[in-house]
Amino acid sequence: RDSMTTLTFYRKVIEETGQANREAAKRATAAVLHALRDRLTPEEADQVAAQLPRELKTVWEAGEGPGRRPVKMHRKEFYERVKAEVGLASLRESRWYTVAVFVALKEQLSPGEAEDVWAQLPKDLKEVWEEA
Repeated sequence: RDSMTTLTFYRKVIEETGQANREAAKRATAAVLHALRDRLTPEEADQVAAQLPRELKTVWEAGEGPGRRPVKMHRKEFYERVKAEVGLASLRESRWYTVAVFVALKEQLSPGEAEDVWAQLPKDLKEVWEEA
């Protein structure tokens, strides 16, 4: 299975959201990846990073601190966080971007890795991951 390039990843996000603005897509992708990373254990976050193209790996790891604990976030807090980091107008936009990034990420990760990520999410975020 061909892993995606960073460009293909962003294209997928743009295609899924129908938002043509590449800069917005990049910012939103970073915000969703950061929120997801912080929701995972550092070990799991490292395993995801290992399967990302180099440029996205850098985005994923930005702001990662040593000895971090997983941040308990449910779906609404997750959307709130993405909204705040990107400066989106609504939680609805947050949701679109979250689903879009999850879709692209699931295509990028091995099935086993995608399963591991899913296992660490709370029930309401599991549903978003499954829907993506």
